[in-house]
Amino acid sequence: MSSGDFTELEALRFGELSRRRFLRGMVTVGAAGLALPAVGLIEACGGTPSTGSNEGNDLLSKVRKAGVINIGLANDPPASIINPDGSVSGQGPVTVQKIMAKLGVPKVHGIVATFGDLVPGLQAGRWDMIGGVISVTKARCAVVQYTDPFQFNGMEIAWYQNVVSQAPTSIGDVGTRGLIVGFNAGSAYIAIAKNLGVKDDKIQQFPDTAALLEALRTKRIQVIISDTGSLLLSPAQVAKYPFQHLDYPPDGPFIAGALAFRKADKTMYDAFQGEIKKMKDSGEFDQIAQQFQFPAIPADKKNLTPDDVCAKVA
Repeated sequence: MSSGDFTELEALRFGELSRRRFLRGMVTVGAAGLALPAVGLIEACGGTPSTGSNEGNDLLSKVRKAGVINIGLANDPPASIINPDGSVSGQGPVTVQKIMAKLGVPKVHGIVATFGDLVPGLQAGRWDMIGGVISVTKARCAVVQYTDPFQFNGMEIAWYQNVVSQAPTSIGDVGTRGLIVGFNAGSAYIAIAKNLGVKDDKIQQFPDTAALLEALRTKRIQVIISDTGSLLLSPAQVAKYPFQHLDYPPDGPFIAGALAFRKADKTMYDAFQGEIKKMKDSGEFDQIAQQFQFPAIPADKKNLTPDDVCAKVA
């Protein structure tokens, strides 16, 4: 698969990881330069390494024994949140907390990353799963195993009327007018916007949603292109960031969000998926969504599987 199938940041990170694996895979010993395979290097990054075998890699047993699972997440309230004390919250992490408690793992430890780092970091063993909601894309479907999707947001364009007096009518309109656009770093929406005419020199990336909102408020960018979940603000935030917005622009694609595992971690994945289905059936999933201002899973999407969504997304 070409690097162009991933976001530019993901492609860069995968390239860095490939070089590191080559260098770390050999350890030079003595003057003769005897090369030996390196062992245990990924563990130092904080996650649990994948063996590459469904049968030989039991992540669930390992995290049960440790009493903690490390999750990668972007700081993207209200979907995924890192609190000032370092604890995690938001729809994705709270879902992980509840499920892991049922599976015998009492602690969830969050490691903050950009969206573009989440999949490469998972593959490198820096965290055990992606526990913050991440968009489903075809490229990501090829390298990770998504859970059942549970966020179905539309894309959203945000701007201030005193900066952009004529309201954008679509993502393509933003590109045609040459507006300066802000994105979360590594966002899957960058490729979508570029395909619809937004030029590279009009794109700026920011480490998280808070920085993105500040960039819009301080006029460093003219518009934000994100989704209705990331720009779902609290009442206090609405007062601070009174931007105009266009939800579900006509050229915006189908979007779904989920959590994700390495494909090798089948025992963990199957157990986690089983609990997700129970939570959807009991209504507990919708209660978590409402806690963070998200709508319940639409009835026509409640039974969508990862395969269904991977076949539908760009």
